[in-house]
Amino acid sequence: MIKKLDKSQWENFFDKVSKNLGSKEAMIEVVGEEIGDQIETKAQPLIGLSYDPKDDEFVVTLEKHEHIIPQPKEIAIDEEVDGIKLIEVVEGNGTKHLIRLMSPLALPQ
Repeated sequence: MIKKLDKSQWENFFDKVSKNLGSKEAMIEVVGEEIGDQIETKAQPLIGLSYDPKDDEFVVTLEKHEHIIPQPKEIAIDEEVDGIKLIEVVEGNGTKHLIRLMSPLALPQ
């Protein structure tokens, strides 16, 4: 179910999500009129998600990469029974940042 978040919720919502992440991986895709559809990073362990109202930035912190989205104007999440699957962040210029969350593959026993 896709749900648009009100800007007043962003900071607290993503602080709570980050505290309860468990072992998740994330892949970041950037879609924009000038750049087309670009994979920013393939699946990496996700450290945290945050919104900083002072600097007006949404930050995705991965094990080997930090992705900063300046001046987001809209954030929506796609949530299923087992948690958030997708976060869509839209910048002021219309560029979309798609953060796909997934559980790492279990090793065979």
